[in-house]
Amino acid sequence: MSTYYNPYISWETYSDYHIRQDVLSAWLRWKFNDNQIQVHVSVAPIRAVHQQLPPLNMDFDPHDRLLDVCRNYLTYPNTLLKRLPKNILDRYQAYLARNEADLFDEYRARILLWEAWSGENNLANVGDNSFIESEHSRAPLNCSAPMLKLVLTFHQVDPSFLDYIFTFGDQEEPQDACLSQFQSHDALAIHERLPFIPQLGRSGKEIRHSFLLRSVERVPEATSWPWSVRQLAAYHSFDVGNGRTIWITAKGNDLMQRRIMDDTADLPALRASAGRDVAASFEAALGTLLIYFAWCEENWRWFVRDIEDHIRQELRKAKTVPIDEKPYFTNVPQKMNTGLTTSSKSSHNPWNYPEKIPEKRDIFSSFRRLSRPSWHTPSGFDVPPPPPPPPPGHGQPAGQARREMPDDTLVLKIFSYKDLQKLISLGERLEESLLIINLNLRVLQNACEYYQRLADSEDIGKEIKQRFVKSIAQFQVKTRGIIENLETRQMQLLSLRKRLEEGKALFESLLQYRGLEVGRIFAEHGHKSALVMQNIAYRTEQETVTVRVITVITLLFLPATFLSSFFQSGIIDWDDAASIGFRADAFRLFMAICVPFTAAALIGWLVTNKWGDLRSRRKSLEDTTATMQALLTQQQKDPPV
Repeated sequence: MSTYYNPYISWETYSDYHIRQDVLSAWLRWKFNDNQIQVHVSVAPIRAVHQQLPPLNMDFDPHDRLLDVCRNYLTYPNTLLKRLPKNILDRYQAYLARNEADLFDEYRARILLWEAWSGENNLANVGDNSFIESEHSRAPLNCSAPMLKLVLTFHQVDPSFLDYIFTFGDQEEPQDACLSQFQSHDALAIHERLPFIPQLGRSGKEIRHSFLLRSVERVPEATSWPWSVRQLAAYHSFDVGNGRTIWITAKGNDLMQRRIMDDTADLPALRASAGRDVAASFEAALGTLLIYFAWCEENWRWFVRDIEDHIRQELRKAKTVPIDEKPYFTNVPQKMNTGLTTSSKSSHNPWNYPEKIPEKRDIFSSFRRLSRPSWHTPSGFDVPPPPPPPPPGHGQPAGQARREMPDDTLVLKIFSYKDLQKLISLGERLEESLLIINLNLRVLQNACEYYQRLADSEDIGKEIKQRFVKSIAQFQVKTRGIIENLETRQMQLLSLRKRLEEGKALFESLLQYRGLEVGRIFAEHGHKSALVMQNIAYRTEQETVTVRVITVITLLFLPATFLSSFFQSGIIDWDDAASIGFRADAFRLFMAICVPFTAAALIGWLVTNKWGDLRSRRKSLEDTTATMQALLTQQQKDPPV
């Protein structure tokens, strides 16, 4: 029988003992299809019982007490019949109120109650399953806070189960660090037993525990990573007296709901008819528990395979990239003499700048050098052409092609920091998976130890104990098989983590090499630019020498040309009729005027050139001194650590 539970109408439909006689009579006749049922009201015996009890003890009928606390279900966990320390109850109540907005989705409120009946005409069903869902592991539950409080109050669930419920709710990032846990809170000992309520089939002697498991499930709509971590919170109680079983399950989808319903319908050992026998019902409860345990192991094989494929794909580039040990710098010849000589004295110069400007060679020697053909000009860049490449296969074994020089930017094209980020992301998934498996192993081991202690306990009675031992042994064997499978996945993930760490180290080395490659490429381009600039400077120097030679020649012939033009202009009258001969007075006049003019022009040019050189040297000296002083000042302000 399945029905949907709503706390706002539940107590109007199934009312307590304050209901009217005609309403209860009509409901019972409809429920059991018997129009002969009659309801009689007897108030005096109840009042007599209440009058005989001390007012502070409140030891009246447990069924009435349960109905009373169910009316006040909004105050859960203060509605437990088995009292706990008040500070614990108040703490859980405050946590529940504080997280209520993110934990529940009232617009999708629906708790599925699936009940397995024994077939008898009574209200004591042998199996109750309450399923609470959410869209995914970080979504709110599809119930309201009053609905959950009512269910937990009616089944008298220990408030520690709320620790597992709090892992759900609306959250941007997963919380509680992959928490998985197992807790037991039995009611087997005499002083720990719950109230005896025969109307509900509760003997008060119950096995109770709750657990939280996590596993990975494939998400079909995911694009980048197809796996998602899902949690499963479950509460279980088994009545040792009559075999009544309670399950409350909260999960991020309806997988466990469909699985338990299908398995219970298909497997005879899990059917409700087995509830007539306590031992068979206990075996069915353990079988249901194994369904939960099998879920936490079933998908890890495929998860390990997928993450291994991702790691292999990322590391393949690092292991197969061609890296040559020799740098591929261009062969640069040594600089030859360009006609400049430098002399510097650094013994008394703290800044290591040139104390003497390079001296020019003799102008006429430069002129002689320029008079040579241009193809004989010595230069540091007159590199003979490289020899022609050998024919293919020359000097190599047959069938072996000549190795080509790899592209300088090959490493830059293949590797990037995005690849390292992918490896870091895979490492985080590995660590998360290992933590989940380790905590799941603890849950399964604690469950085995718990049921072993239960088999050794005397609180359940010798007769029931003997009937439970075989079921517990089979349960432990199957659980240990699940543990061994999880340990195998754990070893696989540990091996992958080691490979990933080695791959990350290789990637970091390659990224360092990539940085060196970037520096090398920039250095080579800078070196080539420097060579070009040096060639330009050399040619400029040649042109400068040429200009200076032309200037000297011009200065030598300009005064004479000027005087020739002056004497021929008619300003001075010469006697053209006179006989041709050497005129000493005219020659003296010419030399008296031409030589001083020529000497003055040369001296003026030399003085101007020298003054320009001194000015350039003084400016270079001042700039170098200012730069070094600024560097020293900055170094004093920011001393090295």
